[in-house]
Parts: sequence; C-alpha cells; structure tokens
Amino acid sequence: MEKRSREYMKKRTNEHYFKKAKTIKVRARSYFKLEEINNKFSIIKENMNIIDLGSAPGGWLEYLDKKLKFGNIIGIDLLEIKKQNEFSKKITIIEDNFKNIEKYLNKNNEYFDLVLSDMAPEFSGDSFLDKGKTHKLNIETLNFSEKYLKKNGTLVFKTFEGEDLKFVREKAKKLFKNIKEYKPKSSQRKSAETFIICTNKR
Repeated sequence: MEKRSREYMKKRTNEHYFKKAKTIKVRARSYFKLEEINNKFSIIKENMNIIDLGSAPGGWLEYLDKKLKFGNIIGIDLLEIKKQNEFSKKITIIEDNFKNIEKYLNKNNEYFDLVLSDMAPEFSGDSFLDKGKTHKLNIETLNFSEKYLKKNGTLVFKTFEGEDLKFVREKAKKLFKNIKEYKPKSSQRKSAETFIICTNKR
C-alpha cells in the first residue's frame, strides 16, 4: 500500500497542473479549471455578486479574488476552508450546507449574478451509484439557481456522464436560454468530469 501511495504521489507531482499550482502558489489545481472556463466563456465580470457552492479547498475563490477588483463573493461548504485570512474582504466564507444559504443573506446579496459549483458527492466506488448521486446534486444546484440566480444570470456546474444526465440537461434547458458543455484541459485526463455552462437565465 505504501509503495502504491508513493507511486501515485510521484505521478501526481509530475503532472503539469499540479506542478503549476505549486509554482504559482495556489491552493488547488481547480484554480486552473475556472480560469480556463472564464477565458473561453467570459462569465466573470467586475462588481458581480457571486456564490461558489462546495468551495473547499478554495481554488475557485482564490481565482475570483485575484481576478476581480470589486465584487461580493460567497464561498460555502460543509468542509473547512483553511487559511481564510489569505482572502481579501471581497470573500465571505460560510461553513454550512448551501441549501441553508437564506439565513445568511441580506438585502445587498439576495440574488446572485453568477452561481458556481465544482461540487461532487462523496464517492463510494460504485460508478452507477456515484453518477446518480452526482446528478441528484446537479438538480439541487439547478433548484438553488432557480431561486437565487438573477434573471439573465449564469450558472456553471460540474457533472459526469450517466443515465440520469439527460434529466439534468432537460432541467437546465428549461431554466436557461443557452447551454454549453466544456471539459477544461486542467481536468485530469482520466476524469469523466465535464462542466455545464448555463447562461441567460429565463
């Protein structure tokens, strides 16, 4: 087990984006996923109200913090986001389930311009079960956006191919005028993840 673990870490350390994250001193390779998505789709603009669902360990928050001079950004996750003091005052960290967001909102940020989610459920190793859990989480993210995302707002969320993905796509198409799918180069090669970019909320 120790040998296998060492081999895995060596392989990961040699992987381009893992090394790049270490070089420029960002907390996670997910930083580059959001960077690629934004470079392609231009989803992030100054003075936005943004929420990052399931934001630990904080890679997407870190990108937003560096990208924007002005804005209000909430990161929410059940897991602890370490070194919160590294973020600017634009970032608010909430340690809770994203479905409880309403109790933290005020008149200045009741609705969001952009909802982001790199969330995935805790995987069991059963591919069929894990994909089902992912698609359920996708639906919950869409429900959240239906309630809290402004008209013409944007949602970006992670998903995986699977039998129930058609229901996720159908719901997304009902809520948004434009739907596109994209896999960043910074996603691990073997990963089946893809991101759905939903723009112009109805």
